[in-house]
Amino acid sequence: HNILNDPFYHKDLDDQDIKFPDILPPNDLTYHLGDVLCEIFYSTLKVLTDELTYARYRAVEYFTPENAEKYKNAVRVGENLAGIYKVHMVKRLESSFEAFRKSLGNLRRVTQGMIDMLEADKVIIAPDLKVKELQDKGIELDEIIERGIEKFGIEKEDFVYPKFAFKPEFIEDLKFDIVTLDNLIVQWSKVSVDPKLDRFVEYLQSQIFNKKENPTGKLVVFSESKDTIAYLERELKTRLGRKDILSV
Repeated sequence: HNILNDPFYHKDLDDQDIKFPDILPPNDLTYHLGDVLCEIFYSTLKVLTDELTYARYRAVEYFTPENAEKYKNAVRVGENLAGIYKVHMVKRLESSFEAFRKSLGNLRRVTQGMIDMLEADKVIIAPDLKVKELQDKGIELDEIIERGIEKFGIEKEDFVYPKFAFKPEFIEDLKFDIVTLDNLIVQWSKVSVDPKLDRFVEYLQSQIFNKKENPTGKLVVFSESKDTIAYLERELKTRLGRKDILSV
């Protein structure tokens, strides 16, 4: 736009016979959830934004005063992390139901992981150690702690805390989140329809691959979610009966 409005550059383009293609404006593609699914969707949004505590990502916020001294702005840090994860969950719900179901399972797993650490009296606060990933691999807490000592060259007491280092509300909020997530997981496991995908497939078949609309027969689909892309690749190959779909 700026180049075309500048006389010098415009003349240069004309001299070289270079033309920019005219880009069509974006078109909305509206899909309808239906009454039942709409109720589930918006009640879930309310749970994600108003009810879940995201305590797993606010651990430093629950430190007792004497343990919170070395964590400056602990409350703000906890709130920021929880806020980021809250936005993440909402975006996953809007991306695809498949991606959201995976995120529900992931959040439940890491929340349970924190409960396990509290009950074992060994809570590891070391972001660089990637504790969640190590727990997922089934590595015992003591081995994770040993790795931390080797990696940081510091004493165990500097990054491993006992249960009493945290306020009682910590375990309470974690367990509340587990119950809340379990309810959502059950609810969404019963959702077998996907009107967003149905509308997209309909649009692909009726317009996108129409020779007049798309002479090249090519299409690029973008998504912020890797899980949504994998889901689309699988479903479109099945529904469209095509093998020429590449996921990157």
